[in-house]
Amino acid sequence: DGGFVPRYIISPGKEKVIKDLQAAAKKADAVLLASDPDREGEAIAWHVAELIKDENKNLKRIVFNEITEDAVKEALEHPRDIDMHLKSAQEARRVLDRLVGYDLSGLIWKKVRYGLSAGRVQSPALRILMEREREIRAFIPEDYFVLTAPTKLPDSSLVTFGCTVEPTEKEEAERIKKVGEANSWQVKDIKETEVKRAPRPPFTTSTLQQAASTRLGFSPSRTMGAAQKLYEEGHITYMRTDSMNMSATAQKQMLAVIDKEFGKEYVASRHYKTKSKSAQEAHEAIRPTDVNKKSAGANSDQKALYELIWSRTMASQMADAKVKRTKVTTNVTGASETIPDFAVNGSRVIFDGWLLADPRARGEDVEVPKLAVGEQVEVEKVDIEEKQTLPPNRYTEAGLIKELEKRGIGRPSTYASIMKTIIDRGYVLKEGRTLMPTDTGDVVSTFLEEHFPTYISDTFTSEMEDELDE
Repeated sequence: DGGFVPRYIISPGKEKVIKDLQAAAKKADAVLLASDPDREGEAIAWHVAELIKDENKNLKRIVFNEITEDAVKEALEHPRDIDMHLKSAQEARRVLDRLVGYDLSGLIWKKVRYGLSAGRVQSPALRILMEREREIRAFIPEDYFVLTAPTKLPDSSLVTFGCTVEPTEKEEAERIKKVGEANSWQVKDIKETEVKRAPRPPFTTSTLQQAASTRLGFSPSRTMGAAQKLYEEGHITYMRTDSMNMSATAQKQMLAVIDKEFGKEYVASRHYKTKSKSAQEAHEAIRPTDVNKKSAGANSDQKALYELIWSRTMASQMADAKVKRTKVTTNVTGASETIPDFAVNGSRVIFDGWLLADPRARGEDVEVPKLAVGEQVEVEKVDIEEKQTLPPNRYTEAGLIKELEKRGIGRPSTYASIMKTIIDRGYVLKEGRTLMPTDTGDVVSTFLEEHFPTYISDTFTSEMEDELDE
């Protein structure tokens, strides 16, 4: 009835903080509001301004993406007024989250169990997990057969070739085995290709959380905790970002370091474009503020995360790696029946390029012995292994964040808290890295999908983000 006008109160226990701020503002010539450079930050600046404007009229808003001397000085030279559009976008979203969240949560308390919750972003996230879970339940495994042939080469070394076809019928597998064991073999084809491996772009919030999860085993909230500290200490740029841009100054510095550390042939200046349509592009990518520092951080989490950021950032400005891939194909010769080819694949790095800065991305070199087409090889036996097709995998935290970002659900600042909420509410169990929906999660998601498909659809939440941005 009142047009959804929010009424703000002072959080209990925070009265002293506010009194101190007001007293300090009274004594100062001017007040600079330097909260985070995004919608939330703009709103925080507005709230602080509202509380102290009677004590001091001279209020200015400044923003920076990194805590470095240059960036802070630059910000001080360009103060501005609070952007009321950004503040309104944050407020509209907050009000809408309350309307959707409180109404749906209240209903779930009545229908399912007290203390549960629903929300504009957590419910679509849960729905995505449940959709995968239903696929897994409906999955019917099928049998297939993997055939391998340990093969003796002319130089007496043993290499295992694998059948390029995986038959689903046991009779066909047995037939291939019989023909293979009864005949002589030769090298049928050798293919060598040189492929380039381009580096990955510098980190955004979501890719940082994904990489830290797969490489370091960190949960998203653990990653963000360490990143927050690195940012506060001035080691990295702002850690909530969906942009891959880097400042020209930073890029120059990186190229100089690469040239000095690795050599001219490793330098490749690159600009990355953000694919996500909902990206605010308010910040830079996450990068070290000073690439000359290879290591930074106060504890092992921070150090490990900083090294990950350093190597990814450096790699993004380096030359492609070159890899030689070899595929050798063999088959029976002079047999009355045909069988599918057997092949072995190898690859080796011939120019390491960006892999020099990020060796963990390299993988193993697999050498394939030198052979010539038409050369005879010896196969004494063909092995058959019976396998079953597997259902699709459940999501990991990293996988779910990737999926949410792809669908435009949530924001860089919300991914970690979404993961935490669905686990804390008991909707999901975390087993190792895998997220497994619980019975409660199933009941809640099914209830919401049945009665409120609009609110928990991909489009409702992602389109709303776009509209608020516009």
